[in-house]
Amino acid sequence: MKTKIFIAAILLITISSCTKRTQPDLLYLNAIQLKPLGIELNDKGVFYKNENPNWKQNHEKYAGMAFSCTNDNYVSTMQFHATDTLKAKNSADSILLGLAETKNDFYPLLIGNTKGIQSFDNENLPAGMKFLPVAIRMAETNLTNRKDTVVVWFRPTESLKKLLPEGIRMEDYLRTKMVGKN
Repeated sequence: MKTKIFIAAILLITISSCTKRTQPDLLYLNAIQLKPLGIELNDKGVFYKNENPNWKQNHEKYAGMAFSCTNDNYVSTMQFHATDTLKAKNSADSILLGLAETKNDFYPLLIGNTKGIQSFDNENLPAGMKFLPVAIRMAETNLTNRKDTVVVWFRPTESLKKLLPEGIRMEDYLRTKMVGKN
């Protein structure tokens, strides 16, 4: 009996020491949770179009940013001025043009994958700047060729914080730019 108690105690200590709590690296949101952020998921892909009302104060080169992730492209981005006339070059662009434009003061500064490889990168970001990395599981779109996860790195703002699902603290997820890892 003493041996069983001793083994159970050792097992309990070993298990509790191995399950070290760590902060999550990415904030995984589903299609319903992404919608208030301006990200649309459908059976054609992932779509986003926003014109930032604070683009000049944030020292951004463009007022607007749009992106799409489809079977035909990993990530396609476009930046635009408020006065630009956007033209569709393909079916994904047509869907983007039909989207209602959000006017959020938060917007993606980086778009990449879970390995830290960026498809859209902003070279002029200050060192040590914090982002909110939102992970989008492409499997939710039901695209046949996309089962990967795209990570959209948002500029954190108070309005973004208010739009996050209840119980999610933005501060728990803020990270500096992720460098590629294997």
